[in-house]
Amino acid sequence: MEKKEQKKSIAVNTLYTMGGLIFMNAVLQIVITPLLNRVMGAEQLGGLLYITGLIAIVCPSVGQALNTSRLVVRRNYAVTNGDYDWILLVFGAIGSGVALWMSRNSLESIPMAIGAFLLFMFTVFRYYGDVEYRLNLNYKRYFIYYLLIGLGYLAGFGVYYVTGQWVWIYLIGEGAALLFVGLTGSVFHQFFQRSQYFSTALGRGFFLTMSYLITNTTMNMDRLVIKQVLGNEQVTWYYVVSLIGKTLVLLIAPINTIVISYLTKRKELLTRSQFGKAVLAGGGVSLVFFLACQVGTPLFVWLFYRNLYDSVKGLVTVVNLAQILGLFSAFLFILVLTFTDEKWQLWIQLAHFAVLLVTSVLAARAYGMIGFAWASLGANSLRVAAVIILGLVKAGKDKGGSNADR
Repeated sequence: MEKKEQKKSIAVNTLYTMGGLIFMNAVLQIVITPLLNRVMGAEQLGGLLYITGLIAIVCPSVGQALNTSRLVVRRNYAVTNGDYDWILLVFGAIGSGVALWMSRNSLESIPMAIGAFLLFMFTVFRYYGDVEYRLNLNYKRYFIYYLLIGLGYLAGFGVYYVTGQWVWIYLIGEGAALLFVGLTGSVFHQFFQRSQYFSTALGRGFFLTMSYLITNTTMNMDRLVIKQVLGNEQVTWYYVVSLIGKTLVLLIAPINTIVISYLTKRKELLTRSQFGKAVLAGGGVSLVFFLACQVGTPLFVWLFYRNLYDSVKGLVTVVNLAQILGLFSAFLFILVLTFTDEKWQLWIQLAHFAVLLVTSVLAARAYGMIGFAWASLGANSLRVAAVIILGLVKAGKDKGGSNADR
């Protein structure tokens, strides 16, 4: 009876997490970005997508990494809010400063630069803030958290329409979530009060932040490499054709959230056979996702970006397969993280980053967009293989669920 109730609870929580994230991203990808494409055009939108790409690299690399690190570390150490809030502030300020410098040529005024820096910081804190509801398994409020972001984006677009300043779209959305967690939670209380385990939180958080930074950079490599090698308009093209695949992270992220929340609450670690079954299940789901992308991507582009359809239709299959393999490896990394040290994830991510960076630049210069797409597919295939091998080796090290040598 207890197991039945737990399965029901997991199913309900998954629906809550998926619902909130799907709403937020549907607003962003189906309403906001297509409208911006109409107002700005592909060239100017490409410049904006470069900045939002930096947001997608820096902000979850700090906020989400520390969020996940706290869930894992709390199993063995009585860490406090202040341990992570202090790290969040320092790492966030450094990352936001670097992102601002990298986007300096896309910001036309000092007020816009200030707004962009605030946006980077708001988004860092927003990615961390939902740990309030993950720690307590309160996924109803997790749903509201992301619902408010989506509603904030809609309100922000109205402000953008009046002022012409796109930064308001995102500031209002991120700010709404932070206001909600400030009113309903305590994760930002006692902000600077550190515990004796601060150094542990700092060390573990740093490794995971570096790992996430590499992961998110590779996931958004298209905006960095394509902008530098091919130009702003091509950034928009690749963004559009890869959007359905990237949006499927909405379905993976809630599963990852539930998986790590429950796995870090139990004392037993995954065995080799359990990990193997999870790999097979994840592979099956990934195949379904790929087929859905093959149908959904052309339809989506035709409906919302018809002026770009002819430019991107030849990229669909390769780009979708590369995206799905990237999502599959992200799911596997979450499983492996529960029974291995963060350093293993970091080394694999470093190797993947190096392979992708070198091959994508060379391929884009030689063959254009399709060259970049094939380079991404090859690098993601290697990463999936590496994570599976790591998981099978580490999960089977000790019998009885105790991986002492992590």
